[in-house]
Amino acid sequence: MTPQPLPATEEWVAKPLGPLTRRFTHHDRVQDVLPLDPDRPLAVVTGFGPTNAPTAGTLSVMLGVIELQRYLGVPMTVVVSELGAWNSRNVRWDQLVAVRDQMFSFMRAIGLDSQRGSAPVQLRSHLDTGNLVRCGRIARFLTRQDFLNHHEDLVELYQDHGLLGSEVGVTVDALYTVADILGPAEAGASRVLMLSGLEESYFTELSRLVLQRQKEAGELSLGWNVELGALYFRVLEGLGGYPKMSKSIPASGIHLGMADDEIAGRVLVHDEASQRALLSAIELSSGWAMPEIEQARAAFQHRRQKPAAWELAKQRFTETFSNYARIWRECGR
Repeated sequence: MTPQPLPATEEWVAKPLGPLTRRFTHHDRVQDVLPLDPDRPLAVVTGFGPTNAPTAGTLSVMLGVIELQRYLGVPMTVVVSELGAWNSRNVRWDQLVAVRDQMFSFMRAIGLDSQRGSAPVQLRSHLDTGNLVRCGRIARFLTRQDFLNHHEDLVELYQDHGLLGSEVGVTVDALYTVADILGPAEAGASRVLMLSGLEESYFTELSRLVLQRQKEAGELSLGWNVELGALYFRVLEGLGGYPKMSKSIPASGIHLGMADDEIAGRVLVHDEASQRALLSAIELSSGWAMPEIEQARAAFQHRRQKPAAWELAKQRFTETFSNYARIWRECGR
């Protein structure tokens, strides 16, 4: 199924997600897994690639995952995919391992609670025996053509820039991720909610192929009977008019590897092309409470008549993001 715009105002979306609807733009059959039903247990799966320091966009997803854990109160698996990235990206292994460990520490430091009894979180990497075995069990249900038909839209661009591994490596990475998504199915969940960026929607499609084909495989079936839905996070616009914040385009955004003066130099700008993106960063990457976000929205709306209020909001966001960058640095020591 092609991802659909999320109807945020409809009750079946607004009631279970509440203020979190601001974080998502699209979905894929999320009506199959929401609202919550105690008779049909739900599990959430998401993950991050540890190729470098998180951008403001990646931080927004991390904060969204933490908010969702607290709001829904259901079991969650968060994967940092160093082995997948090793196969699909041209990044040194020692760098992937270092960033992986830093991400683990950082997510715990900003509030991901793996010890919460009502909503346990499994925070793991791809060096997980269970997931590797699951890869071997599901591989028989997918073909090479499936991976050619379902892939990231920008894969050719990444290949042209020398960012990708081999075709086999990219396929292995996708197989690991499908195994991540289907982990709760193997564990007995009735419903699975996958969280990702819209560019990763093809993982949902590959996962559904596995579910369908194993169900039709007779004595070779895995016996998994699960509903799968997906929510896709809002893309954080880039500064200066770029479509998204990306470390591949340095001028487009901010990331947690920056020094404080670099962050201030990107946020405290006056070019009109960057102002809407800065409001989006505040909405998604600040971690502020909703009343504070509403104040920033009002300041943005009236920035021409009352510029001081908007400049104050940006200054506060500069301090907030710099604090996240400090925590990131400390988690890498």
